[in-house]
Amino acid sequence: MFEQVLSEQAVEAIDDLAPYLAGFYLAGGTGLALQLGHRKSYDLDFFSDEPFNTDAVLSSIPNDKVLFTSLGTVHCEVRGIRISLLYYEVPLLYPAHSWHRIRVADARDIAAEKLKTISQRGSKKDFIDLYALIRAGHSISDICHLFRQRFERSDINFYHVIKSLVFFEDGEMEPMPPVCEDAEKWNWDDIKSFFVENLHLFEKALELET
Repeated sequence: MFEQVLSEQAVEAIDDLAPYLAGFYLAGGTGLALQLGHRKSYDLDFFSDEPFNTDAVLSSIPNDKVLFTSLGTVHCEVRGIRISLLYYEVPLLYPAHSWHRIRVADARDIAAEKLKTISQRGSKKDFIDLYALIRAGHSISDICHLFRQRFERSDINFYHVIKSLVFFEDGEMEPMPPVCEDAEKWNWDDIKSFFVENLHLFEKALELET
């Protein structure tokens, strides 16, 4: 794992929380950055595919501040790091990795999730994460297959997914997230061009399985 993508406080927060997170796994951009080492990440998003009692979780984990709670959702701070604990019923396809006594979702599961996430919000960091996955050797065809496989029971509008891959307006409003050494030459315009130029490959990969 590329531990340098996290701050010292984030690693300490993970160590504090680890004894209480047996039913959770780390995913999202942080889980991916740990495996690819392409950018810095600050928040920690933990997921459980089993429902959990938010009050019981809050009473057991060390935290400095509770930010928000609702059914299946806890947002809090530990050592100044934003922590999210979320119920997410979609199961993982692959065994999670063990690191610092927590589980980290496999990059292939996160790849499927990133494609879904882009269809929902189009954040700049999510486009960068998907671009990093492809640069790391995960083909567009494989990512689309993983997406279909992981969300086969979900009501996915694939036409909307395709449109979202070239909708950059939300991302334009955001700063470029801090990237690590190997990704320092990446720029937003090149990443946008990549998705525009390769949109037909996403279309083909998704249509092959409809």
